Amino acid sequence: MGTSRTTPERPLPAGAEAAALPTATRSTRPVHTISGRALAQLASGHGDTETLRTLRDGQRSKRLLLLRMVYDAATSDPAVMGPLPPAEAAWELLTRARQADPAAFETVVMYPSIGVWASRVLRRIRGGVSASLPMWWEAGHLHNVSVAVAALADIDFRAQVPVREDRSVHLPSLGAVRLPGHSAAHRPGASVANVRRLAGGAVSVTLRGACVLIPADPRREAPGWSPLPRTSAAGAPDPHLDDADPYAGFIESRPPHRLGPSRTDRWRSLLGQATDLVRCEDAETADGLALLIRSIVPLAPATNDRPFSASSPEAFGGVMMALPQTATTLAVALIHEYQHLKLSALLDMVSLHHEGGTGRYYAPWRKDPRPIAGLLQGAYAHLGIVRFWRHRRSTARGPDARLAGFEYALWRDATARVLHDVRDCAELTDLGRWFVAGMRAAMAPWCAEALPSRVAADARSLARAHRTAWRLRNTQPEPGTSEALARSWSAGRPAPGTAVLGAPVLRPDAGRSESSSLPRLLQSRWDNPDEFAWRCRHPTLSGISRADLAYAQGEFAEAAVLYATDVATRPDAGEAWVGLAMASAAAGHDAAARPLLERPDVVRGVYLQLVAESGDMLTDPLQLACWVGLALPPAVSKGASED
Repeated sequence: MGTSRTTPERPLPAGAEAAALPTATRSTRPVHTISGRALAQLASGHGDTETLRTLRDGQRSKRLLLLRMVYDAATSDPAVMGPLPPAEAAWELLTRARQADPAAFETVVMYPSIGVWASRVLRRIRGGVSASLPMWWEAGHLHNVSVAVAALADIDFRAQVPVREDRSVHLPSLGAVRLPGHSAAHRPGASVANVRRLAGGAVSVTLRGACVLIPADPRREAPGWSPLPRTSAAGAPDPHLDDADPYAGFIESRPPHRLGPSRTDRWRSLLGQATDLVRCEDAETADGLALLIRSIVPLAPATNDRPFSASSPEAFGGVMMALPQTATTLAVALIHEYQHLKLSALLDMVSLHHEGGTGRYYAPWRKDPRPIAGLLQGAYAHLGIVRFWRHRRSTARGPDARLAGFEYALWRDATARVLHDVRDCAELTDLGRWFVAGMRAAMAPWCAEALPSRVAADARSLARAHRTAWRLRNTQPEPGTSEALARSWSAGRPAPGTAVLGAPVLRPDAGRSESSSLPRLLQSRWDNPDEFAWRCRHPTLSGISRADLAYAQGEFAEAAVLYATDVATRPDAGEAWVGLAMASAAAGHDAAARPLLERPDVVRGVYLQLVAESGDMLTDPLQLACWVGLALPPAVSKGASED
């Protein structure tokens, strides 16, 4: 649950934050507003400290409301806490610790995993999700939260906390206790540990005679106690590397990757380089990263230099990511998730799109059709990425400058295209259309910048390849279209009218992935020129087809002929159709290129129908494409949304 969404300058409901904690700790601060100035900043992709603090304050209220909802649910059904003390005991300790040290309270409660845990517990209590863990283990994490705040606040206390199957106790934002003993002999039904502050400031955690002492300074290691590592050996205020918190991750299929000392050092080294790079290119973004990102959940190392990363509205301040191979790629990933964090926080305060929309749209960075919410998130993330590459291409030297120039061209045009296509989308609110207009205005001067011809050509080629492959994978002609057109072709009749083609239909289930090796070859021209040169010299060894090699070397007409031969050999293979569309466009064969780019589903569908009916593999796909193209509506003037 997020805070209530409002239009600019309309506040959240009175008392929203005050209701989150007992009377003794209720805040009397004003309710939240977001100014037009802050919205304009965010729409342009920016965000100064004042704007980011506005977003963070909204997330703080959201987090307090989640905590209060967990507390209310736990107190309404005492059985939820099992053998642990009632939720009131945890709440009393949390309240007392907050009064003693508000900063300690903020540190723990705003830790990203708290949002993941609270949301999960509420779903379990409401029956929305099941799990093998006993309910009281998960609901009882409220005691862990209160103990973490009390430990950090340095107050005297006694409490009880759940112990997990591996005999661990996790204190969010601080670290993990591992009690001595054998996990195999651990009895879940009696897994409750006693925790208390000792006279010297340490905190003891005991379970049936086994005891671990957490140092008075919980950042120090001790036997059985592992503090969460920081991304910098220097410590605060750098974010944590969190591979231990059971609620650190928010994607079940991608569990955190446990870090040893050498891997931790590698993360720290690359993160230091990446943040230095961001600061050199854009100090405002570097400040924003430091302000918003509290934890990084490491995933298994990437096998290439385009690693996976993710963020979640439930885990404000947290990101999950695989460690890439270069600091530049890590910088881009951080910016990508930083943009998501900003927009997700904003969407908890205002509505940019209507809820429940069923539309699905093309995104140049995804293989699947996206809902309007996902499309906005992707466009906003790439707005930040484009800005980074724009700075980088003017400051980098040598191969880095070549790569920056290409990445800038590729994502500038891709992002501009999406913003152009969505500008009048009916699923956007009035504020959403205003926000998209602000994004477009920020990009307008960038789109007017001239690009080197080879850079522009390769960026255009990759864009065409992606969109054509996307259309082959996700769309199909209206029922009966391919059959009707095949009959007309076989009878030698002229191409039918525009109405016969109909509109492309999204497949209920996406087809198989329609990929092409050519985009990776063209990409390597910019991110690994040595690899590109070697693959072109040794096409057989590197698996490059004759058609791909001809295209990469600028022999587009020859490439079109070779791709047409590939189509005749494997008419259902998307790779050959993608190459044919790209080569026809690059060769200036517009009569064939336009239908292959705009309606490859129809051209391939008719071709396959002809093969199925007659077994005739000799139909020229280029002639067929030209014939289908006669049924297309007149071309509109070229713009950001055109192929």
